[in-house]
Amino acid sequence: MLKLTHVTLGALLAATPAAFAEDAFKPEQVTVKEAIDPGPNVFVYQGEWKGAGSIAVFAQDSLKLKGLMPTGSMGQMLLAPDGKTAWAQSSYLKRIVYGPNEQALQTFDVDTLTIKGEAILPPKAAMALGYSVLLRLSSDGKLVFVQNATPASSVTVADAATGATLQEVPTPGCWGIYPLPAKSGFATICGDGTFSTVTISDDGKNASAAASEPIFDPDADPIFVEDETYDGALYFVSYKGMLYKLDPSGDTVAKLDTTDLTAGVEGGWAPGGYQLMSVAPKAGVLFIQMHPDAKDGSHKSVAKEIWAYDLKAKKVLSRTEVEDVASLVASKSDKPVVFGSTEVGKLLRFETDPAAGYALKPAGEAALTGFPLTLDLVE
Repeated sequence: MLKLTHVTLGALLAATPAAFAEDAFKPEQVTVKEAIDPGPNVFVYQGEWKGAGSIAVFAQDSLKLKGLMPTGSMGQMLLAPDGKTAWAQSSYLKRIVYGPNEQALQTFDVDTLTIKGEAILPPKAAMALGYSVLLRLSSDGKLVFVQNATPASSVTVADAATGATLQEVPTPGCWGIYPLPAKSGFATICGDGTFSTVTISDDGKNASAAASEPIFDPDADPIFVEDETYDGALYFVSYKGMLYKLDPSGDTVAKLDTTDLTAGVEGGWAPGGYQLMSVAPKAGVLFIQMHPDAKDGSHKSVAKEIWAYDLKAKKVLSRTEVEDVASLVASKSDKPVVFGSTEVGKLLRFETDPAAGYALKPAGEAALTGFPLTLDLVE
């Protein structure tokens, strides 16, 4: 053992002022940015089943994470058209696996990533993976529609400004929310192959419904609940790859056209995934996730290719190999950028080449958490 002698201690003490002299300690001043960096954003709902989720905000060009807006469990994300306001519907479970569950509709200011308001919803909202059709904004921006499941299906109508619940609309046997383009209300898909059109009164407190003629055969070839809007029409795709073009503007939804996306293509290709298609409106191109060797039950299979489909010419322009993309969204620019997410926590950025049929080229990657199956963007 080393013994410290009087001589050694004295020498140490004598050397201390010169040897260990330092400038006065200056504590770091912790600050918080008042607003996120400007520029177009891509939003990802990072859903969680065991705790808090979040809305992650990334820069579209670099995929730099700008910040998070915290939510509860098993939630959904909604974004205002101008990208300045976001809503989240989620659950706050007191004991996580049992006990009381409080469901809330939160309103966020995107620029500051802060909560502007919160309203408690009836405890009926669907507790599901992320699907954009489960939380929607009316076409006039005044109402928020929340999909319920108890397991009976209904839709809560809430005031977009305050979050206050205005009414609950029963939608027995129907699922999904598709805002009507010219009036307050929504359409919804029903299990018998029809659509129900629900018209909401001006004060948001009353509703009436009308059923369409049969649109699809739910037994032979069901449709996915995810939709896209282009040139005033609603688009849906079936499990076997039939693309439906629908008119939602009338008293009831009407079928305009159907096209087989996979006609003449070998390999048993079919659509699959969650948020599985997105329209680039200026290009008139639908990007859709596809997987080979399709079979009964493979409709949630992640994409092995992303196809670019010309909606006016009704033809596939390109097919790009990808690695397990589960959801995607396309930008509205002349040369669209496509963002995809995977079930294993990746956000992928793809640039497109119009000269090559809008084929995709990898152009960036970022890490995600939870179940990142809902994406949106504002330019």
